[in-house]
Amino acid sequence: MVKNVIFALGVEGIKRKKHILQRKKKMKRYLKLIRPYGMLFLGFTPVFGAIANGEFSFSHLTILLVIGLLAHIFTFVQNDYYDVEIDRKSKYVSNRPLVTGSISQKTAIVIFLSSFILVLILAIVFFFTFYSFVVLLLSFLFITLYNKYSKHFFGMEYILGAGVFTYGIFGALTVSNNVSYLAILISAVGLMQWLFSVGISANLKDVEFDSKLGIRTTPIVFGVRVSDERLMIPALFSLYAFVLKFIHILIASLPFFLGYTSIFIYGLPIPGICFLIISIVLLYLTLKILSMPMTERDKMLIYVGVQEGLALLLTPIALMSYLTENISILATFLLILLFIFCPLFCFRMLFGKRMIPLE
Repeated sequence: MVKNVIFALGVEGIKRKKHILQRKKKMKRYLKLIRPYGMLFLGFTPVFGAIANGEFSFSHLTILLVIGLLAHIFTFVQNDYYDVEIDRKSKYVSNRPLVTGSISQKTAIVIFLSSFILVLILAIVFFFTFYSFVVLLLSFLFITLYNKYSKHFFGMEYILGAGVFTYGIFGALTVSNNVSYLAILISAVGLMQWLFSVGISANLKDVEFDSKLGIRTTPIVFGVRVSDERLMIPALFSLYAFVLKFIHILIASLPFFLGYTSIFIYGLPIPGICFLIISIVLLYLTLKILSMPMTERDKMLIYVGVQEGLALLLTPIALMSYLTENISILATFLLILLFIFCPLFCFRMLFGKRMIPLE
């Protein structure tokens, strides 16, 4: 009798462990679909837009953060939905949840439409003004156009960038219909980051695959091609990439030069030094990305990941003195730590020691 009870408990324990393991695997699939390691970028886009337009209320900014996180989910799930047939043909992304069928396309539709509807509800309940609502809809339109047509037309990263820019302006308009120059600059930083992240980094790593499918991305239009497993990059494309990165850094630095923020906090040039170091490293990483052979694509992805992570820090660093003065030094410090460690935690949780998704 006792043996039977012990056996039954053992079987029940095994079943419980299997159930927990299955739930973890299912959760991991959904996390891979929504890509939580990049959520802070779109998540904070309307938040920084509002802060730059003079909003410092914790409740207001928290709701904007939720709206931003939902926009991130909408963007990436919808992108995977529209690209699923193309992704099936790629050896790099063939393990994505929609491609493998571990998450159905119908479920993906439900996820990104639900995210969109929740954004509209939150915007109407908490922030409704005619201008902010129109700009919000315009942002989602731009993002949807990119997701649907990015594999069909050249230069679609500019449409995506416009979506990110208008999303920042939406945040500013929830504060006032008068959008400050600082809010415009901060929104433009987001635009430039996505121009580089998508038009240069993302498209460059996929040149070989896109060329075979006849997809005309920006690098391919500039004449980038693969020969003997090496990326043949024309000087004109390298120049274009560096010009984009210089403009990105320049716009991010304008709050310093125009006097909206300071390179000092408490008499120490901490924001200025941090900004300078990050800028130099970003330019170095741009060079490394452009010089990597296809045989070292994994290493290129690591450079791309580090570059995007550091670029994400440009905005809070540029706003450091402004945030310290209007919110607090502790909140500013914690925000920067969040921007550093949240993506690292998500990478480790989803991809283990590899850290970077090799796609």
